Amino acid sequence: MHGRRRQAQKESTEAEKAQTRQQVERYCALNQQVMELKAASVFSTESLSATKRLLEQNTELHTVWNYRRTIFMHLDAWQNADERQQMLEQELNFMLEIIQKNIKSYWMWGHRVWTLSSLPRPEWKRELGLVAKLLALDARNYHGWNYRRFIVSQLKVVAADAHAVDESEFAFTTEQINRDCANHAAWHNRSKLLPSILAHKSESDQQQVLQTENDLIMNAIYTDPEDQNAWLYYDWLLDIQKSDDDRCRLLRNKITAIQELLELDEDSKRPLIELVSAYAELQRLAPDTISDIEKADCLDTLCKLKNIDPFRAGRYSDMSRTLGQQWALSV
Repeated sequence: MHGRRRQAQKESTEAEKAQTRQQVERYCALNQQVMELKAASVFSTESLSATKRLLEQNTELHTVWNYRRTIFMHLDAWQNADERQQMLEQELNFMLEIIQKNIKSYWMWGHRVWTLSSLPRPEWKRELGLVAKLLALDARNYHGWNYRRFIVSQLKVVAADAHAVDESEFAFTTEQINRDCANHAAWHNRSKLLPSILAHKSESDQQQVLQTENDLIMNAIYTDPEDQNAWLYYDWLLDIQKSDDDRCRLLRNKITAIQELLELDEDSKRPLIELVSAYAELQRLAPDTISDIEKADCLDTLCKLKNIDPFRAGRYSDMSRTLGQQWALSV
């Protein structure tokens, strides 16, 4: 998982190797048994039990997950709503055990979506609380966040106020970002929610929301200027603006914030790159708004970047030539 160092592997003893061989043999025998049951189209509680034992050892067998779903739908209990509810709730509990072994299994998360969708009486709010606990274990897990978006989409279907669900989820992303501003999954989820949040606001309230977003980004940037997540979100925020005037206003805010940040660390590479990027975007949108002092500052920044980041010196030189030609300045 994120933030955990890989442990160095020590040499196994002969006894440990022998034990491993026995485990492999038992696993292969069980795998063969399940594949034979599948080939024979055996859909029974015994075959269901065999798939469970196999998946407990290897969660990445998508064929076995598919087979397991087919078995469920062929059981007599599937036709009775109460029995199906009980059976699938047990399946959800089984997957909780699987999650603790491998939280990043695509097939397990897909199977959990199917299980919840097949429940006669799914409890979406309870599931949302469960996902929050899982993300507390691995806050940047994309599988967990993708699954959470699915749960939220289902909650919006049954909720009296779907927008309130989005508002609550938006607040959840704020909490996660304040806890860890490098949580790219939380920033990404926020980008999915913001258009819906803005759509339900008045013009003045929209500006207030965007100012709050700007403040959140600035806090993240001041916390870790070299982390890419807040910068990427800022670029996305620029893209969704309604007009070039709004984009220019945000770019001016960005330039001011970067200049203040560089007063604390004048050689911080990512802010320097973002400063040049902001000037280049202003040149595209409103070239007449860039002063001669700012043009010189931009070209000086590119010279500094060539010394700080020599591996990309050619790129910075090319940008200097391009901007210098547009501004009629010698480089």
